[in-house]
Amino acid sequence: MKRKLLHLLIPMTAIALSACGTMPQNSDDAVFEYPQSNGFSGNFLAGKAAQMESRSDYAAQYLLRAHQLDPDNAELRRRAFLALISDGRISDAVDIATSLQSENDQDLFAALTVMDAAIREDRYQDALDIVSSLPERGINALIAPLAKAWLYTGLDQKDAAMTALDGMQGNGALNPLSEYHRGLILAHFGDFDAAERALASAYGDPADAPLRAAEALGAVYERKGQVQKASLLYESYMDRHPQSLAMPFHLARLDRNEPPIATMLTPAEGLAEAYLDIATLLSQENAVDPSLLMARYSLSLRPDDDITRLLVGEVMEIQNRFETAIEVYKGIPRSSPHSWNARLRTASSLEQIGRADEAIDILKDMVSERRDRPDALIQLGDILRIQQQYGPAADAYDKAIERLGGQTQVGWRLLYRRGIAHERAGDWAKAEADFLQALEVEPEQPYVLNYLGYSWVDMGMNFDQAEDMLKRAVELQPDDGYIVDSLGWVYYKLGRFEDAVEQLEKAVELKPDDPTINDHLGDAYWQIGRYHEARFQWHRALSFNPTEELRSTVEAKINGQVPSVAPTVVN
Repeated sequence: MKRKLLHLLIPMTAIALSACGTMPQNSDDAVFEYPQSNGFSGNFLAGKAAQMESRSDYAAQYLLRAHQLDPDNAELRRRAFLALISDGRISDAVDIATSLQSENDQDLFAALTVMDAAIREDRYQDALDIVSSLPERGINALIAPLAKAWLYTGLDQKDAAMTALDGMQGNGALNPLSEYHRGLILAHFGDFDAAERALASAYGDPADAPLRAAEALGAVYERKGQVQKASLLYESYMDRHPQSLAMPFHLARLDRNEPPIATMLTPAEGLAEAYLDIATLLSQENAVDPSLLMARYSLSLRPDDDITRLLVGEVMEIQNRFETAIEVYKGIPRSSPHSWNARLRTASSLEQIGRADEAIDILKDMVSERRDRPDALIQLGDILRIQQQYGPAADAYDKAIERLGGQTQVGWRLLYRRGIAHERAGDWAKAEADFLQALEVEPEQPYVLNYLGYSWVDMGMNFDQAEDMLKRAVELQPDDGYIVDSLGWVYYKLGRFEDAVEQLEKAVELKPDDPTINDHLGDAYWQIGRYHEARFQWHRALSFNPTEELRSTVEAKINGQVPSVAPTVVN
C-alpha cells in the first residue's frame, strides 16, 4: 500500500485511541511496579500511569478494577476497554464494548470487539450488520470492505463477497490487497482458476512480490495439481530473497509430499488475515498503538498464527516490554518456518534486559544449526561488540562474511561493523582496511566517513583527508551531533580553535547530554581563553555518566591540569 494512502487512514485511528493517553515508552518489565489499592483513586491512577507507559497488562488490571468501582464514568470505561484490547483480553472487553457501541454505533473498536464475539459463534449476519453501520472513511475504508467480504463468505454469498471487494478497486494502492483477499476467498469456494488470476495480480512484479501472496499463489498451484509450477515459484522467490525462511520450508514440504498450508481459510481466519495486513501497514507507519490493537483482533480469531505473534512481539519491543516480547516469541514452535526469526528477536530482547550471556548462547546454537545463514553470526557479532568482546565480535563478523561469499560480496554495513570491532580490539591495520573498503562500496556513507576521519585525527594522521571526509559527512548528516563533533575535533587538533568552537557548539546543541562532546567543547573554550565556560562544560560532562577514563581526565582538567596543545603542522 502506498505511504500517501496510510497518511489518510491513520488520523481516524489516532482519534479513536486518544483516550489511551499513551506517551513515549520507557518501561521495563523487570522493574515496573504499582502500589496495591482497593479504592477507586488508587486503581485509576495506577492504571492511567500504566497506560502512559504502554503497560497494557497492568493498565487492564487496574482500570478494569476502577471501572467496576465506578461503572458510569465514561472516560474510565473507554480507558479500561482499550487497555483490555491492547492486552489481548478481547473476550473480557465484550460487555464494555456493547455499552460503548450503544452510546456510539460508529465506535470502530467497540464494533470490532462485538463482531469478534459474533464471528467466533458463527453469527456472521450479526457481525455484518455491525460493520455495515460503520462509516467508510479513514481506516474504516480499509477495514469495512475486507470484513464484509469475509463475512459474506461466512454466509456462503460468493458474489456479495466479490462485490464488497470491488469497492476497493480503482485505488492503485489498494488493488494488490483487494486482489489478495479476492484470491483467498475464491480459493475458499474452490474456484482455483479465478483464485490463481487474482493472486497472480496481487503477486505483481516478481522483484518485490509480497511473501504472503507468493505463498498463496503457490498453494493454489499445488491444489490444482501443478506442483512443479509451485516449486518453480518458490525457487524463484528464494532466488530474489535468499534469506527467506518460508520458501525452503515449502520446498521441503513438497519433497515430503505434504499438502499446502495456505489459501483454504475459514471466514474467521480470512478476517484475521485482513486484520494482520492492516496491523502490518500501521506498524510500517510507526502507528504502534493501533497496530497492536489490530494484531490482537487478528490473534483472537486465529490464535496460533506465528506471523501475527512476531508482529505483537516486535510491538512489545518497541514499547520496551522485552520480557513480554520473549514470552510471545517462545510461543512460536521450533517446527514453524518463523521460529528462526523468533529466536533472533528473543536474543535481541535478552540483550536489552541485561541477559547477554543467554542471548549469546542462543545465537551460538543457531550458528551451528544453520551453517548456510549469516544473520545469527552478524547478530552475535553485534552483541559481543556491545559487550566489549571485540576480538570474538570480529571473529563472528569474519565467519558471516565468509558465509556471504567473501568480503568483496558484502555491503558497507558489515565491513563497518567489523572495522569498529578491529579498531576497538587494537588492530588498526585491519580496521582501516575495512573502513576503506566500505567506502569503496559506498563512497558517500557519512558514518564510515566520520569514523575513519575521526580515527585518523585522534591518531594524529591524514589531517587533510580527514578534514575533507568530515566536512562531507557533516554535509550529508548536518543534524548528527557526533559527526559535527568530529569535524570540530579535527579543527581543534589543527589548532583552529575558533572554528572548533563553532562546530562543537553546534554538536552540543544536537547532543546536549553526551559527555565526550561537552568535554571537547570545554577544551576548545579553554584554548581561546573562555575559562569559566570551559569549566562549566567539563562539569556538564561529569554529570552525564562518562566512562571512568573520561571522568578521570575531566576531573584533572577541572583541578587545573589542562594539557597544552601544540597545533598539528600539516605538510
